[in-house]
Amino acid sequence: MVIVALTGMPAAGKGEVAAVARERGWAVHRIGDLVWEETKRRGLELAPASVGAVANGEREAHGYGVWASRSLERIDALRAAGSHVLIDGMRGEQELVVFRAAYGDALVTVAVVASAEQRLARVQQRGRIDDGDAAAFHTRDERELGWSLAETIAAADETLANEGELDALRAAAGELLARLESL
Repeated sequence: MVIVALTGMPAAGKGEVAAVARERGWAVHRIGDLVWEETKRRGLELAPASVGAVANGEREAHGYGVWASRSLERIDALRAAGSHVLIDGMRGEQELVVFRAAYGDALVTVAVVASAEQRLARVQQRGRIDDGDAAAFHTRDERELGWSLAETIAAADETLANEGELDALRAAAGELLARLESL
């Protein structure tokens, strides 16, 4: 059973890779869902500023691996159900440390990469509740880079480039996941 930890900048295409994994029968855990749940629990709006403040505040209060640690129980439940698992949204080196400690050699890290221009265009098209405008996009990039996201992307075992058409990313993701399923 393989566990993939997916990383990448906002709007790089991680959600599309996760969708391909689901279509292939993989279980998917999106770390951002935990952040959204905590934001709602605090009675805050799911807006760029509040989601970012919760994500960052919890990291500062409890360590930069906090969201990965809080994910382990859910990931373990998915593994117990017998499927491959994709973790969507690993954001930094400390999260990688948590996942490596928990899953060892069963963990494969995959980075989805795209230019800032491509990612901003996608954010402006998709209209996800926590995306915001161009200024919020750049603020989010800076915040996430501060969590050592660039280093995590650079250290990934595998990389999927997403500069072209969606079909090309989906095809590449399917090929990669098929190869990983045979490990």
